[in-house]
Amino acid sequence: MKTKIIFFLLIIASSVLIAQIQDDKSVVFKPSEGFQKTRGFLDQLFDSNKLSMSQSYSLSYFTSGGNGYNQGLYLNTINYQFSDPLLMQVRFGYLHQPFGGSNSISREANNKFFVQRAMLQYQPFKNTTLVIDYQAYPSPLMNPYYRTW
Repeated sequence: MKTKIIFFLLIIASSVLIAQIQDDKSVVFKPSEGFQKTRGFLDQLFDSNKLSMSQSYSLSYFTSGGNGYNQGLYLNTINYQFSDPLLMQVRFGYLHQPFGGSNSISREANNKFFVQRAMLQYQPFKNTTLVIDYQAYPSPLMNPYYRTW
């Protein structure tokens, strides 16, 4: 039994010593060299340096007249700058009720994927901007113009 323990300790000690003896001229991994850049049609069409993406999640709750309402909203916004004057933005999301509910407002919008915004903006001059914009609100409570009275 003692010989097994001594043998085990010798193996551990030798591995630690070998790790200490290695020189500092070890090869450093460079992530840029580990991946090959694609050279296809999509690579020529879309430049990843012009692409940006952001995500957000919000949770809302309110009560009115003894009834409670909750809504969770995940939004993903993708921007692509085709050129200096031309920008495209697409925003899609997922609307759900994380704590359940059965209000008439929430039933039609529960567990729904949707495109909230699709926008193309062209700004040829500093004071001139042309915008083509589509916006959709799957829940009346998301609409900034929605009024309850």
